[in-house]
Amino acid sequence: MNSFYKEAEPEPHLHIHVRPRYNKPVILNGNTYTDSEFGHHYALNKSGTIPAKDKEEVFIRLKEWLNG
Repeated sequence: MNSFYKEAEPEPHLHIHVRPRYNKPVILNGNTYTDSEFGHHYALNKSGTIPAKDKEEVFIRLKEWLNG
């Protein structure tokens, strides 16, 4: 949003949320993740966390995919 520019010294940044969708279970570092909402709209207030090691792995894979 442009609210950053309301400040005397604006510090705009990019902020995105990534919510992977997948139709088969995904295994990261021995942990299995399933997307029970695949093919449907996702619940906005669904809670859950993943271990930091898995989060880092997702970040690495996403960065590699974006850099092609």
